[in-house]
Amino acid sequence: MWQRNNRTSHIGEGSNRQDNRLGDVDQSDLFRAALNLDEAAVSIFDASSRLQYANPAFCHLYGQPVTDQHLGSTAEKLSLLLVPACGSQIAASRCLVPTELKTGEIEECTLALANGTRIGIVHHGLPTGGWCTRHVREIEQLQRVGAINELISFQSLIDQVHDYLWVKDKSSRFVFANVALAKDHGFSHPSQLVGLTDFDLHCQEAAHLFRSTECEILESGVAMLDREEKVVDATGQEKWLSSSKMPLRDASGQIIGIIGVARDITLRRRAEALGQRASELEEASRQLEAALERERQVNALQSQFVAMASHEFRTPLTIIDGAAQRLTRRRDQLDAEFVSTKAEQIRSSVARMVELMESILSFGRLEAGKISIALKPCSIGDILSACCDRHHDWDRKHHVSLRLEPLPKNVAADASALEQVFTNLLSNAAKYSPHSPEIEVRAWSDAQNVYVTVRDRGIGIDEDDLPRMFERYFRARTSSGIAGTGIGLNLVKQIVELHEGTVSVASRKGHGSTFTVSLPAAASAAHPANRAPKTKEQLKR
Repeated sequence: MWQRNNRTSHIGEGSNRQDNRLGDVDQSDLFRAALNLDEAAVSIFDASSRLQYANPAFCHLYGQPVTDQHLGSTAEKLSLLLVPACGSQIAASRCLVPTELKTGEIEECTLALANGTRIGIVHHGLPTGGWCTRHVREIEQLQRVGAINELISFQSLIDQVHDYLWVKDKSSRFVFANVALAKDHGFSHPSQLVGLTDFDLHCQEAAHLFRSTECEILESGVAMLDREEKVVDATGQEKWLSSSKMPLRDASGQIIGIIGVARDITLRRRAEALGQRASELEEASRQLEAALERERQVNALQSQFVAMASHEFRTPLTIIDGAAQRLTRRRDQLDAEFVSTKAEQIRSSVARMVELMESILSFGRLEAGKISIALKPCSIGDILSACCDRHHDWDRKHHVSLRLEPLPKNVAADASALEQVFTNLLSNAAKYSPHSPEIEVRAWSDAQNVYVTVRDRGIGIDEDDLPRMFERYFRARTSSGIAGTGIGLNLVKQIVELHEGTVSVASRKGHGSTFTVSLPAAASAAHPANRAPKTKEQLKR
């Protein structure tokens, strides 16, 4: 069974300008070699319908060997040989002979062979009056058409994709690209990229980078996935691409090139940069707000400090003034006991004022970085004894017990600075123990440090306030109603740290407090003079 349709195509234009006849062509070794290699079955007849040539594919298709003795046979005679394959002589004749064919025309038909195979027959009219026929298995024809259609569909598909797609050979020359990539480089069609390299499209630095990564892939056979790369497009604008490249292999597994795909992530990178900048600005804003809040707190604490310092000075001055007035009023009736009592009040108030003034001046010098400590050999035991005796002189309401355990004979320290530390701690212990007269001072040492504790049984400190006890101007909630400036413990901490020591507090509300100072025992070296004076700024460094 066969079908036929006719269409005219002037594929033989210019053939009449050729001088070689069919017989001449048939004798050409080059012509025969080309036809022998053709996968399609080919037969050629002259104007007398005599066979001039049949290639090996023709013999294979119809299952009949065509030898030299068959050359010159008529189509009718040859059709008899094809009857077994074609099923009938009529069908065989249609395979070999066109109905009516002029030079340059093409006649096509399809035919079902006896084994069910469908073939396509294409007769081409030749200038000599004969014809050339191609016999193609329909499945092969459909496969070729399908492959072409798939290629067209694939090209159409990838040209719709906004991502960049390309294929390069082992020399990094483009052999395929899609529209998006071509347009990005200023070309109107992808074919214009074929044969070019990155050196034709990018700056030398970028091209060398791309080439080096592709060489790594070609050598290792390992894909590179999602690498972010910066490029410059045809308009000179910088772009960021997320690129993936992988080796292209042939049927035998050999690497023959590179397949690449890239996505423009410029907007994402800009958004990330803006987001990062926004985060930085937000963090800077938070830090600024925190700094402003700290400044407001410091200002408030400074105002409170001024008020408390004023009160601290006013109280001893009031005591001094009252004692002086009583002495004046009773100047004619003075007895030794009365004078002694008033004198003690005056001395105690003056001592309190001197202590307060020293604390304020020392604190100011520390804040300005102008105070320094001079390390000299001194006895911790002697310093503590002097501080306890001085405290007893102006505070007769409390009893200070001093317990000195074995201590180094000397440590390298600033005696006057440590006197301020221990005097301040004793003063606080007395001030926050209005109804508990006992204050305990203990000193001991180990191989590394000398320790001093000052313990009272007073009002104690709230647990939440403990971490802030050594902050500047801070006053615990339990100190409400008790005079104080909020600088004493901060001064203690700074002086102790200048000695490379530490100070800590342990307390429970209503159960008193224990302050512990730790100083390096190593400071008791025989040559403390080798240790230069230290300031607050030097300690920070």
